[in-house]
Amino acid sequence: MKKILILGITFLSLLGITSCEKEEIEAYSSTDNIYFSPSVYPLITNGTLIDSTGFSFSLDPATIKERVYLLPVRVQGKVSDVDRKIKLTVDPASTAVAGTNFSLPENIVMRAGRAVDTIPITVYRTADLKNKSLTLVLNLEENESFTTNMKSRVVNVLTGKTLSFINFELSFTDQLTQPKGWVVGFFGTFSAKKFFLMCELMDLDPMMFNQQTGGVGLTVPDVQYYQSFMKRYLADQKASGNTIYEDNGTEMIFP
Repeated sequence: MKKILILGITFLSLLGITSCEKEEIEAYSSTDNIYFSPSVYPLITNGTLIDSTGFSFSLDPATIKERVYLLPVRVQGKVSDVDRKIKLTVDPASTAVAGTNFSLPENIVMRAGRAVDTIPITVYRTADLKNKSLTLVLNLEENESFTTNMKSRVVNVLTGKTLSFINFELSFTDQLTQPKGWVVGFFGTFSAKKFFLMCELMDLDPMMFNQQTGGVGLTVPDVQYYQSFMKRYLADQKASGNTIYEDNGTEMIFP
């Protein structure tokens, strides 16, 4: 009797394990959704989720005539062993013109073996970007390879703000605005003339100022040195009868 009881318990245990194993390996059976990855996975560690972004050519050397922006896309579903075509359209709300301000690849695909890929967007540094910003709005659409069942979600119930999974807006300009690394307390009011003069005199890379204060070259001792150097330079120039002025006619100063 005892032997029968033990055999019964063993049989039930094996049956339970088999049932669990079947549950764990149940295959994904829904459609394969395509969506823009930055709306679900931040582009940088501890970054925010976005469905739009932008950049400026203003800190790039004059020799830079174009940039390639890699827009990540991701699949919710199965990985395929063949390339799958992605249907991407330019929204009529875009102010950027295809062939003039940007270009997209002729064939856009999710490459074989990948659940994440990127769409290279080539943006051209046209003359009109000096005085305006352009936007490129892209839409993911359903095709024979992918569905777009992931549409959007509310990210702020108070304001009703939503985050789109299938629409992405890229803005770009060549207008110079105050970069993130410009410390007003040390450098004073921002101006293009002051910024580029400081970079030229101390052989600083303008792109360095595209990061937050505290990064490489922008620690407190660094910005204190830049400030004191420029104060001495401006004072020496003034003493020699060559006062440096801003483009609006006021004297250039550092606090």
